[in-house]
Amino acid sequence: MRRIGSNIRKQNQDAKSNRPTKNIIVYTTKEKPKNNYPRKIVSPPEPSKCCTEENRFIVGSQREVDGFKFCYKICKKCGHAVKFFFPATETTSEAVTQYRQWKRYMAQ
Repeated sequence: MRRIGSNIRKQNQDAKSNRPTKNIIVYTTKEKPKNNYPRKIVSPPEPSKCCTEENRFIVGSQREVDGFKFCYKICKKCGHAVKFFFPATETTSEAVTQYRQWKRYMAQ
């Protein structure tokens, strides 16, 4: 049985794909690095010298929000996590088009 007033309007697939994603990475020194993807990733706040591209592995799968593809990468040695955005390629997404126009404007 549903609660009254909860989720009355059903969201279509387009609305779900365009909503902002929350950041699941928690940067703290109080907890040890932990990977509980997709719920939470606990990471040290600062990267170490070991945090190179060769030492990082991809957690989960690539996701796309508003035409921007990203994934989470974690250092194998110290556990430092980042949200890595892939370079934008040709797309028809309105958000990517606006971003590129803004970057061109700022470069002038």
